[in-house]
Amino acid sequence: MRELQAVQYNSDLYSDQNLLYKSGLVDTPTLSKNLTYLWGKDSDIFPLLTMTQGQNAIRTVKVELDDTQYTWPTMGRRKVTTKLIGLVNTNLTQPGIGCSFFDIYVEDNTVHAQYSIISPNRKNILRFMTEPRKLADKKYVVTVQLITGDLNEYVTSDQLIAGRSWAMGATSVAASLSDGTASNRMFPGKLTNQFGFQRYSQIIAGNISNKVVPYELDLAGGGKTNFWMPFEMKQWEVESRMLDEVDLWISKYNRDAAGNITMRDLETNEPIPKGAGVVEQIKAAGNYDTFSVLTKTKFDNTVRAVFGNRTDDGPMEIILYTGQGGAQMFHDMVMSEASGYIQALADKVIGGKDGYLSYGAYFNQYRTIDGKLITIRTSKFFDQGPFAQADRENGRMYNGLPFYSYNMAFLDHSADAGGERNIVLVYEKGREELTGVYLGLTNVPDAWIPVTKRQLSTTKDKASYERMISRGICIKNATTCFMLEMEAA
Repeated sequence: MRELQAVQYNSDLYSDQNLLYKSGLVDTPTLSKNLTYLWGKDSDIFPLLTMTQGQNAIRTVKVELDDTQYTWPTMGRRKVTTKLIGLVNTNLTQPGIGCSFFDIYVEDNTVHAQYSIISPNRKNILRFMTEPRKLADKKYVVTVQLITGDLNEYVTSDQLIAGRSWAMGATSVAASLSDGTASNRMFPGKLTNQFGFQRYSQIIAGNISNKVVPYELDLAGGGKTNFWMPFEMKQWEVESRMLDEVDLWISKYNRDAAGNITMRDLETNEPIPKGAGVVEQIKAAGNYDTFSVLTKTKFDNTVRAVFGNRTDDGPMEIILYTGQGGAQMFHDMVMSEASGYIQALADKVIGGKDGYLSYGAYFNQYRTIDGKLITIRTSKFFDQGPFAQADRENGRMYNGLPFYSYNMAFLDHSADAGGERNIVLVYEKGREELTGVYLGLTNVPDAWIPVTKRQLSTTKDKASYERMISRGICIKNATTCFMLEMEAA
């Protein structure tokens, strides 16, 4: 029979505590049974899931014929401009002088006969004397005349540059014997996205569910335990939730122009759908830009892009998501602009007690000149999430923080008249989230056992916890959102 531990012989000249330690009879003292998290705990790191799933901003979609696409009706802004291509007769140096007729090329037939258009500098008004006649795709010809009493007025060449937009004006007709005019109309359209599927598994073997460790471990719902598996389950939950959060931000729509999904499973050849995430939807709306240093001009231009695409009077709930870097840069920008008021703010910024001074009061809201409010919400997702960790490891740092910490996402969480949020999570009806346990001979944690009677699914000494979800994110109106991304100066 093998000895469990060989007898140790020691020939030191004296005995002390080190002798006991080297003999394995004394353990290293533990300062605390509580774990020290070297990078902090993963809290406040799921901004999208918190603001959608956490506030019940969820839509379920009934899927037909295994198609994961979904649509939502939209109505664009009414078009009241037309773009000029140029003069038909390029030899004209003073087009329109003496109230003469002349021909121009325009990109569309938005403006009809008897309507008018106003020049970009608003010094000339042209009446469409004929209906625009199509010559080619995005090319129409129309005869126009200046509306003026000044026979010396003409259209200057700088107003006829190709691509310049002229504003649409009212009709002008005779007092009698006039003819009717044409009109435009708008029809609702629709936008399309799709959701994808994620699946996460946790596999165990042996008797790990009954093993304890010499630490007090945090439970997902609060409290402590010495059992290892509840803690490992918490880690698994946090990691899968983090990866879901990442997917909601950067996922890309993977259908080609013909509507075919471009990715398939190697074993089953089944299509693997992915939907457009927040960033791709905002980019598709044209509301994406980069910056290296945040200036008030840059910030104001971004804010105008966000609010300028809403002409209704409905309440807007714009939240600016960013990290410590973006919040600090925003504060520095405002402080720089408010430098003339620093003396008035001194009692709010600098405090003191018992002979010591403290500094710290920071701006976290921005009100536009017409009273609209943007709230800054810092999230550890931008400071400690996967993108931030990659920035740290790749040396993409600025003032001690990863570049991603400075990214700014302006998201419109406003609710419509029916109370539905602009940004919602989308699930497949009936498969929002499915969980199950694949049982074997391995003892499983109590939380895993879905039924009181154990039924084996495999002869092997292992078991697994399975989760599958259908999930996508829909921004119904991405024109009221904006993404500012930090780049190197």
